[in-house]
Amino acid sequence: MISRRDRRSHSAPRTGHLPLAGLAALVTTTDHKRIGIMYGVSAFGFFLLGGIEALLIRLQLARPDAHVVSAQTFNALFTMHGTTMVFLAIMPFSAALFNYLVPLQIGARDVAFPRLNALSFWIFLAGGLFLNASFLCGTPPDAGWFGYANLTTREFSPSSSIDFWLMSLQILGASSLIASVNFIVTILDLRAPGLTLMRMPLFTWMTLIVQFLVLLAFPPITVGLIFLMFDRFFGTNFYNVAAGGDLHLWQHLFWIFGHPEVYILILPAFGIVSEVLPTFAGKPLFGAPVVIYSGVLIGFFGFGVWSHHMFATGMGPVADSAFSIATMLISIPTGVKIFNWLATLWGGRLRGTTALHFAVGLIATFTIGGLSGVMHASPPVDLQQTDTYFVVAHLHYVLIGGSLFGLFAGAYYWWPKITGRLLDERLGRLQFWLIFVAFNLTFFPQHYLGAAGMPRRIYTYPAGVGWELWNLVSSVGAFGIALSILLFAINAVRSLRQPATAPGDPWNGRTLEWRTSSPPPPHNFDAIPPVYGRDTFWREKQNPGRKPLAPPPAGAANFHLPAPSHWPVVTALGILVAAVGALVNVGLVVGGGLLTFLGVLSFALEHHRNPAHEHQVGGLGIDHRKVGMWTFIGSECLFFGTLIATYMAYKGRSVVGPHPHEILNIPVTSLSTFDLLMSSLLMVLALAAVQRGDHFQSRLWLAGTAFFGLIFLGFQAYEFTSFVHEGLTLQQNLFGSTFFVLTGFHGAHVSLGVLWLLVLLVLDLRGRLSAADSIKVEVAGLYWHFVDVVWIVIFTLIYLVP
Repeated sequence: MISRRDRRSHSAPRTGHLPLAGLAALVTTTDHKRIGIMYGVSAFGFFLLGGIEALLIRLQLARPDAHVVSAQTFNALFTMHGTTMVFLAIMPFSAALFNYLVPLQIGARDVAFPRLNALSFWIFLAGGLFLNASFLCGTPPDAGWFGYANLTTREFSPSSSIDFWLMSLQILGASSLIASVNFIVTILDLRAPGLTLMRMPLFTWMTLIVQFLVLLAFPPITVGLIFLMFDRFFGTNFYNVAAGGDLHLWQHLFWIFGHPEVYILILPAFGIVSEVLPTFAGKPLFGAPVVIYSGVLIGFFGFGVWSHHMFATGMGPVADSAFSIATMLISIPTGVKIFNWLATLWGGRLRGTTALHFAVGLIATFTIGGLSGVMHASPPVDLQQTDTYFVVAHLHYVLIGGSLFGLFAGAYYWWPKITGRLLDERLGRLQFWLIFVAFNLTFFPQHYLGAAGMPRRIYTYPAGVGWELWNLVSSVGAFGIALSILLFAINAVRSLRQPATAPGDPWNGRTLEWRTSSPPPPHNFDAIPPVYGRDTFWREKQNPGRKPLAPPPAGAANFHLPAPSHWPVVTALGILVAAVGALVNVGLVVGGGLLTFLGVLSFALEHHRNPAHEHQVGGLGIDHRKVGMWTFIGSECLFFGTLIATYMAYKGRSVVGPHPHEILNIPVTSLSTFDLLMSSLLMVLALAAVQRGDHFQSRLWLAGTAFFGLIFLGFQAYEFTSFVHEGLTLQQNLFGSTFFVLTGFHGAHVSLGVLWLLVLLVLDLRGRLSAADSIKVEVAGLYWHFVDVVWIVIFTLIYLVP
């Protein structure tokens, strides 16, 4: 039954635009709750697709010498299964909960950048559809979800299969980076009064850590994919051993991303468990600050253990020892969480809901996966087990026993909040026990198979090697998992066909999302609830004598809500067209690029001079857009840092000339460097003029900054042309590949900055840039200064260091 306050939340008036109907409303929505639901539905669809791929894999391996699929098809199946489950299922499942719940948990109306939120979803969907379109074209990726060089080079993968894979991962990476900036700003800047960082719910805390991991871990893999794209499309030498390249470069870039990615996948589940256990144990989370600190430490240490995936590559005893110790250290904060959860359960008034079953199931199965992971901290043990089914078992105990169990706990816990309906608890508990037994039946025997020597990624095996029984058991268990997923789907459909009768707080919850109705109204809360401490809502309910919250003042329900926008989907469509063009026709690349540019420009100007969007200052006392730019610059530091590190690692390794000292023109480049540095001074003057409202000066300095940027680009074009005439091209040697890609991407950033400045200049010339818009110029200035600082580093390391 819905409470009186819940009914009031539904009936509260709202301001904004008239609602659209049907499909148009979904396509143009910027409501974080709708976007969260779209993430969840899309992720479930991709999850089913990845599950079908897994069942085909297990059918092929159920018996020796089977012929269910060919070797080539098997390679495609395990490549697509791994890529789909990591990037298109588990990550977007977590994103669905981030989108729906984080604004509710922190007492916000929406996310900081609602249209960016929509853009992130549509780019994700475009990337997922593009990847799976490879099946329709008959060229699914087949080099493994880890894409090791040189399997991915043109020589060994001449079809477009790898092109589908690398382009889709770059698209998906862009989606994740946009979302990470959005949620970092949202959590830091939009918290309710009194909601300090240490009072935030654990799920919100784990979300924040995950967003920083995405922000810092995705640039290295993006650079690795760019190198692969240039090798395949333009003949560069990043992974060409004959030209002096090193295949280990890809492994380093992939695993610098890959191990933080493990925590990107598992930390949301840890946050869910930390919400579910206190609710159904009837007591606060034991040592909540310690759980928070352990999550932060996991994120920090996660960047220092990547090379334990590379013990078999011969890094040497020093590197092996360092990464072995780091891997052992990271198990400590992970183990701390386990003990905190057990202490929370100890002595509690347990309610055996399905959500609690899955949360406790995670503790059990993830502990097994964690213990097998610690074993791989020992290089001798890892050398025996790497590339065997022991590692397959470990990975799935972490990602299914950890991430998936946690996500199911969250699904059963928050389903009434999202849909207004309850799932059937009896059917839910049946699903839990079925998946728990089937999961262990599937993957526990694979520890034995790996110890008995069964390699990963083999499509068949002969009879008589001792692997038959456990492969058959594993395959039977896989179909048990599939049956449990079917039970969940049946439960969900049955629930959705029932009336929405769930109360706002069906579980006696502890956090702010339970204070509003189920599902919440478009504006989330009639009045933003103040927070007096951790679990403040639960403590209010435990102390009925406490003075209730003051009612919202008159007119408080008349607030601005984000308007629908079609530009996010247009921009995502442009990106998709450009990606298709990269495989088909350069004309489509140009067309897609123009459509993307139109979408981004219209997106940026859609609410220009709209009073409702003029002031975006949050709890930090800083404008959201400024915080967002600083956050984005943090990611850009890792992007350029990876490019520069690659240049330095490959320096002097070119097999043929010309070499840097033979071709670099330091006097000319010094002049262009001085020009770019002076443009930063003009940018400062332009901002000051806009803040004063001096249109003559602002136009002068904006035009001057853009002009100086164009001069720098002219110098760069002259330098590139002269180098080509002297025999240095992208394909000539390693120096040419690293130099042109590094300086070319910097030039692309300068070009983007010039376009940005010209747009501001046109707005100023049309009288549409006033002192109230100075924050937009300031954000552009931050970007421009960053690009200049990056060039100082590039100029020093390439031109001045011998």
